[in-house]
Amino acid sequence: MTGEQLESKTSKGTQNINKVIDNDNDNDNDDDKFQTEQVYDVEDEIQDWKFLNKSSIPKRGTKEFEPDGTNFQISALEQSQKTMFQAISNVRGHHATKKLIGIWIPTDQYCFIPQIRGNYFKDLGRAINIGRFQGMRLNSLETIYLAERGSLVVYLGNEEYCNWLYNTTDENDKDEDESVSFDVESKLVALDLEYLYSLLTISLPDYQVYAYLKRLGYIIQEYKVHDDDDVVTTSTSTKKSKPESVVNFTLWPREWGIMAYPFFHSQHFKTKHYFKYTDVFKNLKLNFKPIECSPTESNINITFNVWKPSPSFSKKTPPPPDFQLCVVDTSKNTDFLNLPQIQRLLFQLSPPQKPTKKIKSTNKMESKRDIRARRYAERQAKLDKQLQLKNEYYRLRDDCFKNGGQPVILAIVNNGIMNFISLSPGQFNSLQSVKSRLNEIYPEKMHSIIYNE
Repeated sequence: MTGEQLESKTSKGTQNINKVIDNDNDNDNDDDKFQTEQVYDVEDEIQDWKFLNKSSIPKRGTKEFEPDGTNFQISALEQSQKTMFQAISNVRGHHATKKLIGIWIPTDQYCFIPQIRGNYFKDLGRAINIGRFQGMRLNSLETIYLAERGSLVVYLGNEEYCNWLYNTTDENDKDEDESVSFDVESKLVALDLEYLYSLLTISLPDYQVYAYLKRLGYIIQEYKVHDDDDVVTTSTSTKKSKPESVVNFTLWPREWGIMAYPFFHSQHFKTKHYFKYTDVFKNLKLNFKPIECSPTESNINITFNVWKPSPSFSKKTPPPPDFQLCVVDTSKNTDFLNLPQIQRLLFQLSPPQKPTKKIKSTNKMESKRDIRARRYAERQAKLDKQLQLKNEYYRLRDDCFKNGGQPVILAIVNNGIMNFISLSPGQFNSLQSVKSRLNEIYPEKMHSIIYNE
C-alpha cells in the first residue's frame, strides 16, 4: 500500500470522526433545548376545561405528567385551551320560568320576594302579607347568600314601587288592580354584589361563617338575645352576704395556714382508721365553690343557632339547636376570651332536652351507623342484666368525663380564615347532666374520678 493511499484513508477517517463529533454536539444542543422545555410545565397553566361542555360528570382517567413533546399531547392541550375560552365566553343566565326576583326595601331593610320559586325557603325567610300581596321576607344575610350563589336577582325598590306595594284599595277595585302588575325589570335597578355587601347589618366575619355553614348543608338562624341573658346568676348569688363588721376570729388560723380545720371541727376530737383507699380519697376531695362572675362590658354573645340537616325541620317551630355558635373576629384583637366572657356564653346556652325517639320506616335502607347501633344493641341484649347496667354506667360516666357539659362553638375568623373550637365545662365531680341516671344504677357510689373499691 502506497503512502498516498494511507493519507487518503486517514483523511477520510478524520472527516468521519469530525462528523460524529459535530452530530454529538448537535444532539447535546437539542437535549439542552429539550431540557429547557421540560422546566415549563404546561399543565400548570392550562387546565382541562372540556368537562364543562358535558352534562355528565367526567370520569377520572390517567394523570398526564410533564409534556413529552408529542403532537398528540400538544393538540390535546390546544383543544382544552379552546374549550376553556368557549366556557368562559358563555353568558350565564336564568331560565325564564325559574328566575327568582327580589326587591330590596331600603326603608325597612329587608328583601321582598313576591313570587316564590325553588326549594330555598324551607329554612330561609319568613312569610309576610303586604296589603293584598303575599310573599317572603329575607333579611340581609339571607339576601346576600342567595344572590352570591346566583339564585336570586335583587332590585332596588324606589318610592314608586313602595307606593304600589303598600297601596290599599277597596274590594270593588281589587280585581282591577290585581290585573295590573309592576314591571320590576324595566322600572327598577338591579343591584350588584358590591352594593349588597354594604347592606350587611352584621360584621363580615359573621356572614362568612354563615355562608360557609350554609354551603355545607347546615340549617342556621340568628340567635335572639333575651333580656334574661343580660343578667348572669350563680348559685352563690342567692345567699345572703354577711355584714363586713362581723368578724369570725376562729377562721383566722385557717386563713394563715396554721390549721386545716376550724377549732371546733369533729376531726380534732376523734380518730379514724382507713381500711380502703376510697375513704382516703373521700377525705382528700376538695370542696370547691362556684366561681362568681359578673356581666362583662363586651358584646360577646351567641351569634347563630345551628341544626344538622333534617328534612322535617320547621322554621316556625324549630327544635332545640344542635349547636350554638359564637363568631369571634381576631383580625384586630388576637386576645382569647377570658373566663367571664366564656361563662356568659355558657349561661346563654339553651337548656338541653332529651331527644325523642323517632320510629323509622322499614322501607328505607339502613345506614352503616344504624347497622352498627343495631348490632351493638343485639350484643348487649344477650348479656346479663347486671352487666348491661355496668356497661351503661361506665359509658355515661366516661362520656361526661370526655366531653363535659353542653358545649358552645367558637368560630375564630382571622381575615377570612376560619377555625372552630368547642368549649364545654368539665364535669369531673358533679356530673349533673347524667347524675340522676347514675344514681339509679349505683345509688351509693361516688361518680367521680377516684379509686372505687
